[in-house]
Amino acid sequence: MMIKPSGETVLLYNLDNDKGRKLRFLLVRMGMRIRVVNPEEYSLPVGVLAGMKDVVPEKADAEAEVFSDEMMVMKGFSNSRLDQFLKGMRKAGIERVDYKAVLTPTNCRWNSWQLYQEIRKEHEAMTGQR
Repeated sequence: MMIKPSGETVLLYNLDNDKGRKLRFLLVRMGMRIRVVNPEEYSLPVGVLAGMKDVVPEKADAEAEVFSDEMMVMKGFSNSRLDQFLKGMRKAGIERVDYKAVLTPTNCRWNSWQLYQEIRKEHEAMTGQR
């Protein structure tokens, strides 16, 4: 059964692998838009990459380095759809993507590198406290 596409979009980084293939299959099945982000687009605001037309970069000249960690950025998800998606990943046996974020009015103006650094800091803080 196909679900009508909503504004749900997932940006995928460095997931050109088996995990990414399974992830894309799940996303398509759930009726979500997928956008594979290439390194040459890392300097663009993530909101723009996710299809938000009116996003203005925070700092147009912000540095953007290339990173190799897998990252997933989700736009337009309700809490229940986010839960559904994460459950779907577990059910499909898709390993977790450590770096993931939901687009917010603040982080949608950041570029991919800025967002990645922020998520990495949060992730290290969370996993380091255990």
